[in-house]
Amino acid sequence: MKDEEKTKAQLIEELKVLRGNFSEMESSLQATKVILSRYQDFIENVDDLCSESDLAGKFIFTNTALSRKLGYTLEEFLQLKREDRYASPEEARRTFQIYTDLYRKGKGGERFYAHHRSKEGKILTLEISASLVRDAEGNPVGFRGIGRDVTDKIKREQEQERYRKFFESIDDICFENDLQGNVIFMNEALCRILDLGREELQNMNFRQFVTEDTGNQIFERYNEIYRTGKPAQLFNFEIIRKDGIGKFLDITVSLIRDAEGSPIGFRGVARDVTERKRLEEEQEGLREQINQVRKLESIGTLAGGIAHDFNNLLMGIQGCTSLMLMDIDTQHPHYKPLKTIESQVQSGAYLTKQLLGYARRGRYEVKSTDLNELLAKTVSVFSRTNKGIHIYQKYEKLLWKTEVDQGQIEQVFLDLFLNAAEVMPGGGSLYLETENTILDEHYIKPYEITPGAYVKISVTDTGTGMDEETMLRIFDPFFTTKDMTRGAGLGLASAYGIIKGHKGIINVYSEKGHGTTFKIFLPAEHQEEIRQEKPAIETVKKQITLLFVDDEKAITDVTGAMLERMGHRVIIANGGKDAVALYRMNRDRIDLVIMDMTMPDMSGGEAIEKIRSINPEVQVILSSGYSLNGMAREIMNRGGVQAFLQKPFQMNLLSKKINEVLGV
Repeated sequence: MKDEEKTKAQLIEELKVLRGNFSEMESSLQATKVILSRYQDFIENVDDLCSESDLAGKFIFTNTALSRKLGYTLEEFLQLKREDRYASPEEARRTFQIYTDLYRKGKGGERFYAHHRSKEGKILTLEISASLVRDAEGNPVGFRGIGRDVTDKIKREQEQERYRKFFESIDDICFENDLQGNVIFMNEALCRILDLGREELQNMNFRQFVTEDTGNQIFERYNEIYRTGKPAQLFNFEIIRKDGIGKFLDITVSLIRDAEGSPIGFRGVARDVTERKRLEEEQEGLREQINQVRKLESIGTLAGGIAHDFNNLLMGIQGCTSLMLMDIDTQHPHYKPLKTIESQVQSGAYLTKQLLGYARRGRYEVKSTDLNELLAKTVSVFSRTNKGIHIYQKYEKLLWKTEVDQGQIEQVFLDLFLNAAEVMPGGGSLYLETENTILDEHYIKPYEITPGAYVKISVTDTGTGMDEETMLRIFDPFFTTKDMTRGAGLGLASAYGIIKGHKGIINVYSEKGHGTTFKIFLPAEHQEEIRQEKPAIETVKKQITLLFVDDEKAITDVTGAMLERMGHRVIIANGGKDAVALYRMNRDRIDLVIMDMTMPDMSGGEAIEKIRSINPEVQVILSSGYSLNGMAREIMNRGGVQAFLQKPFQMNLLSKKINEVLGV
């Protein structure tokens, strides 16, 4: 009986425990329902797209966000084939391969883009994070994915990339400066034109690549933009590259403001106008040359008319004088005065002959001529009466023949020799040189002659030289630098007319204190045969870096362009001092130096010596408007100069000299 009561009591206690456990389980279940409800509510209300699929890729669960985004109900999703969810069959296969790889790796967290097609046919790009779903034993049973619609984001990124590519590929320069003028943003065009990398250029101040004067001008314009808030333009603004080459820009600059409207910097767009500026300067130079030629043409027309009328007057005076002389004997007191009048008439006739030569109205009797022989003959006569002048002759061995009036050309040579003697009263040197040459369309443009084969004659003296004003008037009739007691002839004006009458060119190159060179170009015979033999521009056999030195900007611009056209890299120096400094900075890069002989700050000879002290093995070509004589010969004789190049030089000769010096 006691055992039964004990058993009943135990059962009651166990029942109480069971009731307590059941109550706890009921509470736990209730809590779980609350949590599950929250999870379900969270999943159904988030914007992220949630889904589960079986191993075949068929949906078994989707949240409301995915239904809203693609337009399908859950029931429709569950019936939807895997291939129908994607933008194309190719996209379905690509995505299936991603899930296959995920299954093989057995890892989650894979992120990828998938292009889905909505119920309405709209293509959406979803960024998806996928993972494996496993059962209680850890076996993969499906996939779980969380996605986000990135269609608009991808579109914006593509647009931004398109803008970036456009911005970086255009030739126009875009940049931003802070208020101190430091570069804080730029496109690739600015890096290219300055030959600097982005890292070098970042935070670089604009004053570091302009001259001091240009920097001050820009600073004033930036201040004006800051004060007024209005954009402004800067024309022909020069920047200096790392290699010393100058480039010219046209720039439009505006003010940058922050969200509160306060100025924080400047934004600019620029265009490289270096080539345009060079062409404008070249055209201006051509216009000046053409105007000079036309002026001389006008003077020639006037001179021809004067000579014609003057000859008629002389004819009347000569006729009357002759008639009077016929009626008197030599003892008559008027006989000598009449003979003096006759002599003066002959002098006047010679003067009109010169005027007609200038006007190109003289009578020419042309025939095939070897100008080497004619020049040697004329200088031989001249040398007999000018013992104090040393004459050096360098003639082309196979000089092309020309068709000229030998008497007229002989007169031109003699006029040039006499002019040289006048500027070397204490003696000096006269250098004569002949050469076959081809004149192209660019060179002959101001002279109204045809391009082709020409014979070039150079006459150089070591006299006092001329300034620019004198050179511009040297061929004008009656212009002279002599005082009136020494006369004022028509020699050079007549020489100009004779050469023009032969369809040739005569020009002059001179500097005060450094002598004068006259160059004559006369058309060669048999132009068609010679044109077939015209040498082509030598190909660049080796790309090199050159230091080109000249104090004339027009020369550095055009020669630099010629050298770059050949394929070489060019560093420009605007004088001897600049050349030495640039060579010291770039000695390891520079393969060849082309040095002008006469420059104001430091002569070419002195600059060559200083550069040779930096590198005794430097390769140098000496360049000058004078012939290879006097100072040029002296520099060449010192050694260290491999070749001489006389201005003006054409592209084929420049290329030939470079290849000769480099031995290629």
